Amino acid sequence: MSIILISDLHLDPREPQKARILGLIREKMGKNCSELYILGDFFETWIGDDEKNELITETITELQAWRSQGTEIYFMPGNRDFLLGQAFGQKAGFLILPDPYKTEFYGHPVLLSHGDALCIDDTAYQAWRQKVHQPWLQKLFLALPLWLRRFIAQKMRAKSRRYTQTADPLQMDLNTAEVLSWLQKAKVDTLIHGHTHRPGYHLYYQDHQAFTRITLSDWHDRAHGLIWEKDGRHYLWDLE
Repeated sequence: MSIILISDLHLDPREPQKARILGLIREKMGKNCSELYILGDFFETWIGDDEKNELITETITELQAWRSQGTEIYFMPGNRDFLLGQAFGQKAGFLILPDPYKTEFYGHPVLLSHGDALCIDDTAYQAWRQKVHQPWLQKLFLALPLWLRRFIAQKMRAKSRRYTQTADPLQMDLNTAEVLSWLQKAKVDTLIHGHTHRPGYHLYYQDHQAFTRITLSDWHDRAHGLIWEKDGRHYLWDLE
């Protein structure tokens, strides 16, 4: 058996093939998958659980197919879909996790995160993040008509794209000291996250102890993820 972790699919009605690729992964790897973790930015945008479109319907059907074959599904909100709530989670059949979340993979303690909270050098983003995670503001936004929420989300995405095109890439990456602080507080040696779209293994040494940060990729050009085998082996994979 194995555990599969994915993130940053950025599912979008304009790119329906991404949802279908999730089905292809289920057909190729799902039979031996006991748990599927989705570490944020599953959707390009999420304006509320009352939104309806063909992509959302197909995604719910696909996640239910994973569940029907015995796979437990866990979802952690990202910076694009932090408004995704329990109503959608119940339809799709997954459990929503807090960020960060400590768990064990076949006896090995790990810490999971979307990753954006660790990008503390990007002060402009962190200020925005703190604002939009205010419960009162989220409640106010979700009370708006759907058409207005769609309009606001479109404007915010355009602004975000302009910002990421001009900001310093190093500034938008995870802060090493903050990563080590999280790992030491959680008393684990492995962090798995998404958000940065820079897949790879990062090794650190501090106080005579080794730590590993595993970064998942986005699904810009193909499907990516991490497989954690029952025997302890783990590796990043991609699917053309």
